[in-house]
Parts: sequence; C-alpha cells; structure tokens
Amino acid sequence: MKKILVVDDNEILCRLACDILRTEGYRAVPASNAAEALRAFEEEEFDLLVTAFQMPGMSGLELARAVRNRSPHFPVIVMTGFEPVECEHVTLWLPKQYLFPNLLEKIRYCLTGAKQESEKTHA
Repeated sequence: MKKILVVDDNEILCRLACDILRTEGYRAVPASNAAEALRAFEEEEFDLLVTAFQMPGMSGLELARAVRNRSPHFPVIVMTGFEPVECEHVTLWLPKQYLFPNLLEKIRYCLTGAKQESEKTHA
C-alpha cells in the first residue's frame, strides 16, 4: 500500500483529500503545516508528498525543496489556487479548483513515474 503525506493548513480540505485517498486504497497521512510534515518524514517513509502551495510559515515550495534535498527524485504534487511557477522541486502542479477528481489521476501518474525512475537507477 502506497503511503502519501497530505499537507494543507485547510483542515477540512486536508481531511477530505485523505479520506478520498483511503477509499482508493492508499495510506494517507495528514499534516496541517510544513513543520509537522518534516517531522513525519523523520519518523516514517512515504511514497509521495501532496502539499498546499501557500501556508503560514514554510510554504509548499520550501517544503518541496527540503524534501528534494534529502531525496532528489521524490515525487511532489503542489496544490495551488495561483498560477504555477517553474520549480525543479515540484513534479506536478494541481490547481485547487480542479482538485477532485484530478488529484487521483496526478497521484497515479507520479507513483508510476517514480517507480519507473527507481527501476532505471536499480537496473
């Protein structure tokens, strides 16, 4: 079972995303901010990070950068209500207005791509 860390300071949206992911067979772990997410990364292993772009304190981009500094090919989806910006630390951008059902599609894409990338490096 793939484990996904979902980070959003909007508690309702975060909980909804986790509930939907669980019904699709993923193990979804919620975090309400980047600091909480970084602690979770210290304690557990995840297959994917889904984070909000704008949050109090550390932004989603800063979180993505911190995660990618530890694991350069780790898949990261950033949910945003703003226009995406070019950033090497983000695998995919997902506009919040299209969050559902596109989130599941983007997650499947990232996990498949991550698996293929991993297979290339281990071959």
